[in-house]
Amino acid sequence: MNDLNYLKDNIMSRRWKTKYEQCSQAVRDKLDKLDEMYINEYQLQVIKRKRIYPDIGDIFKICPRENIECYGIVVNNHVNNKNGDDFIVIFVFKSDVDIEQSVKKGIRKEDLLIDPEIVGKEYWTRGYFFNVGHIESKVNNYGFYSIGKRKFFDEYGNDIQEEPSILGTYGVATISGVAYSINQELIIAGII
Repeated sequence: MNDLNYLKDNIMSRRWKTKYEQCSQAVRDKLDKLDEMYINEYQLQVIKRKRIYPDIGDIFKICPRENIECYGIVVNNHVNNKNGDDFIVIFVFKSDVDIEQSVKKGIRKEDLLIDPEIVGKEYWTRGYFFNVGHIESKVNNYGFYSIGKRKFFDEYGNDIQEEPSILGTYGVATISGVAYSINQELIIAGII
């Protein structure tokens, strides 16, 4: 029988465990409650449906809760990998980060609300992401960790030899998964 401990003990799970343990008991209780919620209780709010395919550099708005807005940027598009075609790589920023300045200076992990994600265009067609601007953007200091293969990859599935400074989990994020991650980080930040 194969040892499957790596599914529960890997770079990404250890990072989350450390972050969780550094939270106060009140924050941990809120995070535990989020774990028990149904998706409709924390799903992103629909802003406006658009039948567009986002371009690299598009800035988009997200409303995780009423009166709470987050912003992100399209880092790459038309990504084809073993999971399918035409995926989009996004970064979602903390509320106090000026996206234009962050891009100009070089985006840092500390600027991001959640880890990089690979998503489909349905975030826009269903109205969860809504484009509000565009900036010239070239980002290349990110990558993804495959828990199953225990390796680093770019969004196309090509090996990366060293851990990138900005790291997400390899795979296509579900709509509920992005909403969940955003809500986790908003709880930790004391916003909700």
